[in-house]
Amino acid sequence: MLNPMLKNLWYVVAPSTQLGSALLPVKLLGQAFVAFRDEHGAARLLSDICVHRGGSLSAGTKAAHTVQCPYHGWRFNGDGVCTQIPAQPDLRIPAKARVDAYPVVERYGWIWAFLGDLPEDQRPPLPALDWVDDPAFRVVSGHFDWDASWDRVIENGLDFAHAPFVHGSTFGDPDHPQIDAFEVRTDSWSGDATMTMRRPVRQGLLRRRATGETVAVETRPGFHLSGPCVTLELRPRDGWTIQIVSAHVPVGPNRTRTWWMMGRTFMRSALFDRVTVNRNLRIFREDHEILRRVRPERVPDDWQREVSVKSDALQIAFRRRVLELEKQGCRIDEARVERDYRGRLACAIPGPARREVSGWAIDAIPVVAARED
Repeated sequence: MLNPMLKNLWYVVAPSTQLGSALLPVKLLGQAFVAFRDEHGAARLLSDICVHRGGSLSAGTKAAHTVQCPYHGWRFNGDGVCTQIPAQPDLRIPAKARVDAYPVVERYGWIWAFLGDLPEDQRPPLPALDWVDDPAFRVVSGHFDWDASWDRVIENGLDFAHAPFVHGSTFGDPDHPQIDAFEVRTDSWSGDATMTMRRPVRQGLLRRRATGETVAVETRPGFHLSGPCVTLELRPRDGWTIQIVSAHVPVGPNRTRTWWMMGRTFMRSALFDRVTVNRNLRIFREDHEILRRVRPERVPDDWQREVSVKSDALQIAFRRRVLELEKQGCRIDEARVERDYRGRLACAIPGPARREVSGWAIDAIPVVAARED
């Protein structure tokens, strides 16, 4: 698995509007979590395993701004610390009565959680998505669920060579599939490139009848490991700008949930929102028909098992960044989780408190050892 599930990254949990007064169950990286709002209205995220007898906290209730386990009523605050044991109210609460809590930021209309134990100064930044809050953009949003792994979904979003063949009826042009030369720009956490896409000119009421003519559209696809996000900037004509961000979140080994937003500086009436949403979902469905049949389901370990060309440069840049994280010990050992933990022992992605507090009842999720090669 070249691009497996990784800890020590920011992940999009859900849109801020989806987290109200109730508990919100969340699954990320094959693990269960519970999100809620504390007494100040701030979003919080905890591991969803009660340290007492393994109850699911997300199946419980909110009680005095804490999460109350449905099994024995133990309460946990936003830092994951047990604050009450109803069966023995006078008992000194054991120091190990705590669950992992994760740093949370609400920005651009999404709840972002850092799933790892790195100190704040070592965590990656979030992507710059300032256009989401820019009144010049009309923003719509939604989600899409894939029967495909997150690495395949992200690389698909960076791959413009597939558009003429997979999206020939929406925005691709199968008669002009050429990709002009482009340069990839990268930093420690992201990468992008400026490309030229040939969009077919269509006529008719629904713009479905091709005229045989094309229009060159400047596009800027990119990725950011926080999210993890694929971004796209389009300028379909003078004065028009489209911005798209898709956070492709690993739910499990071959399950991905995409939270997406699209902003446009033209046709800003709400009357056009449904058309925009339906168009995006149609593009996702077209991609899904390909990705759910791709083999192997994940990007192969050995790059020589695939043939790459120059037009794949942005995907290769993404792979290199992920490999660097693997070398740092961020790769979850999924084989060991399945072999040693599933149904036998509980484990959780470690939060930052594990660097300060010793003695935890639940094991930290195993990871593949860091390496230098």
